[in-house]
Amino acid sequence: MCAILDANVAGEVFIKRPMPAAQPPTAGEKFLKWINRGDGHLVVGGKLLKELDNVNLFREWAREAQLSGKMHRISDKLVDKTTANLQAKGGCRSNDPHVIALAQVSGSRLLYTNDRKLQHDFSNKILISSPQGKVYETLSGAKKFTDIHKGLLSRIHLCPLKR
Repeated sequence: MCAILDANVAGEVFIKRPMPAAQPPTAGEKFLKWINRGDGHLVVGGKLLKELDNVNLFREWAREAQLSGKMHRISDKLVDKTTANLQAKGGCRSNDPHVIALAQVSGSRLLYTNDRKLQHDFSNKILISSPQGKVYETLSGAKKFTDIHKGLLSRIHLCPLKR
Protein backbone atom coordinates (compact mmCIF):
# COMPACT_ATOMS: atom_id res chain seq x y z
CA MET A 1 0.00 0.00 0.00
CA CYS A 2 1.15 3.54 -0.61
CA ALA A 3 0.42 6.90 0.98
CA ILE A 4 0.86 10.59 0.39
CA LEU A 5 2.29 12.85 3.09
CA ASP A 6 1.17 16.48 3.05
CA ALA A 7 3.89 19.01 3.82
CA ASN A 8 1.82 20.38 6.74
CA VAL A 9 2.50 17.21 8.78
CA ALA A 10 6.03 16.41 7.60
CA GLY A 11 7.34 17.75 10.91
CA GLU A 12 5.31 15.10 12.76
CA VAL A 13 6.96 12.35 10.74
CA PHE A 14 10.49 13.60 10.07
CA ILE A 15 11.68 15.00 13.37
CA LYS A 16 14.55 14.07 15.66
CA ARG A 17 13.21 13.45 19.12
CA PRO A 18 14.42 11.47 22.05
CA MET A 19 11.96 8.70 22.80
CA PRO A 20 11.44 8.19 26.53
CA ALA A 21 10.75 4.51 27.20
CA ALA A 22 7.42 5.19 28.93
CA GLN A 23 6.05 7.51 26.21
CA PRO A 24 3.96 5.78 23.52
CA PRO A 25 4.92 6.48 19.92
CA THR A 26 3.03 9.23 18.13
CA ALA A 27 0.95 8.78 14.99
CA GLY A 28 3.77 10.38 12.96
CA GLU A 29 6.35 7.96 14.35
CA LYS A 30 4.09 4.99 13.60
CA PHE A 31 3.48 6.26 10.06
CA LEU A 32 7.24 6.45 9.38
CA LYS A 33 7.82 3.06 11.00
CA TRP A 34 5.10 1.59 8.76
CA ILE A 35 6.96 2.88 5.68
CA ASN A 36 10.42 1.92 6.95
CA ARG A 37 9.23 -1.63 7.75
CA GLY A 38 8.16 -1.99 4.14
CA ASP A 39 4.44 -2.36 4.89
CA GLY A 40 3.75 0.76 2.86
CA HIS A 41 5.61 3.29 0.79
CA LEU A 42 5.44 7.02 0.24
CA VAL A 43 4.36 8.47 -3.12
CA VAL A 44 5.83 11.85 -4.08
CA GLY A 45 6.04 14.08 -7.14
CA GLY A 46 5.39 17.54 -8.53
CA LYS A 47 4.94 20.51 -6.21
CA LEU A 48 4.48 18.29 -3.14
CA LEU A 49 7.99 16.86 -3.53
CA LYS A 50 9.38 20.39 -3.70
CA GLU A 51 7.50 21.27 -0.49
CA LEU A 52 8.74 18.15 1.30
CA ASP A 53 12.32 18.84 0.16
CA ASN A 54 12.25 21.90 2.45
CA VAL A 55 12.23 19.51 5.44
CA ASN A 56 15.87 18.58 6.15
CA LEU A 57 15.17 15.18 7.69
CA PHE A 58 12.88 14.27 4.77
CA ARG A 59 15.67 15.02 2.27
CA GLU A 60 18.07 12.81 4.22
CA TRP A 61 15.52 9.99 4.47
CA ALA A 62 14.33 10.29 0.84
CA ARG A 63 17.71 9.48 -0.73
CA GLU A 64 17.83 6.04 0.85
CA ALA A 65 14.06 5.50 0.69
CA GLN A 66 13.91 5.82 -3.07
CA LEU A 67 16.77 3.34 -3.53
CA SER A 68 15.17 0.84 -1.15
CA GLY A 69 11.65 1.11 -2.61
CA LYS A 70 10.15 2.87 0.42
CA MET A 71 9.39 5.91 -1.69
CA HIS A 72 8.02 5.99 -5.23
CA ARG A 73 8.51 9.11 -7.32
CA ILE A 74 5.83 9.99 -9.86
CA SER A 75 6.81 12.09 -12.89
CA ASP A 76 6.69 15.80 -12.04
CA LYS A 77 5.49 16.49 -15.59
CA LEU A 78 2.53 14.13 -15.20
CA VAL A 79 1.57 15.50 -11.76
CA ASP A 80 1.93 19.10 -12.96
CA LYS A 81 -0.22 18.45 -16.06
CA THR A 82 -2.94 16.81 -13.93
CA THR A 83 -2.74 19.71 -11.46
CA ALA A 84 -3.26 22.22 -14.28
CA ASN A 85 -6.31 20.25 -15.48
CA LEU A 86 -7.78 20.24 -11.96
CA GLN A 87 -7.23 23.98 -11.59
CA ALA A 88 -8.89 24.64 -14.94
CA LYS A 89 -11.97 22.60 -13.93
CA GLY A 90 -12.17 23.97 -10.38
CA GLY A 91 -13.82 21.81 -7.75
CA CYS A 92 -11.05 21.78 -5.15
CA ARG A 93 -11.79 23.60 -1.89
CA SER A 94 -8.17 23.48 -0.78
CA ASN A 95 -5.17 25.25 -2.22
CA ASP A 96 -3.57 21.82 -2.79
CA PRO A 97 -4.74 20.56 -6.18
CA HIS A 98 -1.22 19.17 -6.65
CA VAL A 99 -1.90 16.67 -3.83
CA ILE A 100 -5.19 15.59 -5.44
CA ALA A 101 -3.38 15.31 -8.79
CA LEU A 102 -0.70 13.09 -7.22
CA ALA A 103 -3.40 10.81 -5.84
CA GLN A 104 -5.16 10.63 -9.20
CA VAL A 105 -1.95 9.84 -11.08
CA SER A 106 -0.47 7.38 -8.56
CA GLY A 107 -3.65 5.67 -7.40
CA SER A 108 -2.73 6.28 -3.76
CA ARG A 109 -5.85 6.54 -1.61
CA LEU A 110 -4.26 7.25 1.78
CA LEU A 111 -3.31 10.81 2.72
CA TYR A 112 -1.70 12.02 5.94
CA THR A 113 -2.72 15.66 6.42
CA ASN A 114 -4.18 18.03 8.99
CA ASP A 115 -5.51 20.46 6.38
CA ARG A 116 -9.33 20.28 6.74
CA LYS A 117 -10.03 21.61 3.25
CA LEU A 118 -7.62 19.11 1.71
CA GLN A 119 -9.22 16.33 3.78
CA HIS A 120 -12.58 17.32 2.27
CA ASP A 121 -11.15 17.29 -1.26
CA PHE A 122 -9.47 13.92 -0.72
CA SER A 123 -12.74 12.42 0.54
CA ASN A 124 -14.71 13.87 -2.39
CA LYS A 125 -15.79 10.94 -4.63
CA ILE A 126 -15.78 13.26 -7.64
CA LEU A 127 -12.05 13.95 -7.16
CA ILE A 128 -10.85 10.65 -5.65
CA SER A 129 -12.67 7.38 -6.27
CA SER A 130 -12.26 3.65 -6.91
CA PRO A 131 -11.65 3.37 -3.99
CA GLN A 132 -12.51 6.57 -2.15
CA GLY A 133 -9.65 8.40 -0.42
CA LYS A 134 -8.96 7.84 3.28
CA VAL A 135 -7.37 10.43 5.56
CA TYR A 136 -4.81 9.76 8.29
CA GLU A 137 -4.84 12.84 10.56
CA THR A 138 -3.85 13.96 14.02
CA LEU A 139 -6.11 16.95 14.64
CA SER A 140 -8.89 15.10 16.44
CA GLY A 141 -6.68 12.94 18.68
CA ALA A 142 -3.80 15.36 19.14
CA LYS A 143 -0.70 13.40 18.10
CA LYS A 144 -1.64 10.07 19.70
CA PHE A 145 -1.62 6.86 17.67
CA THR A 146 -5.14 5.43 17.79
CA ASP A 147 -7.02 2.37 16.57
CA ILE A 148 -8.25 4.49 13.66
CA HIS A 149 -4.64 5.11 12.58
CA LYS A 150 -3.84 1.42 13.01
CA GLY A 151 -6.83 0.48 10.87
CA LEU A 152 -5.83 2.84 8.07
CA LEU A 153 -2.27 1.47 7.97
CA SER A 154 -3.58 -2.08 7.73
CA ARG A 155 -5.75 -1.47 4.64
CA ILE A 156 -4.30 -3.09 1.55
CA HIS A 157 -6.48 -1.78 -1.27
CA LEU A 158 -5.56 1.89 -1.15
CA CYS A 159 -2.91 1.85 -3.89
CA PRO A 160 -2.47 -0.17 -7.07
CA LEU A 161 1.29 0.44 -7.37
CA LYS A 162 3.45 -2.65 -7.03
CA ARG A 163 6.25 -2.55 -4.52
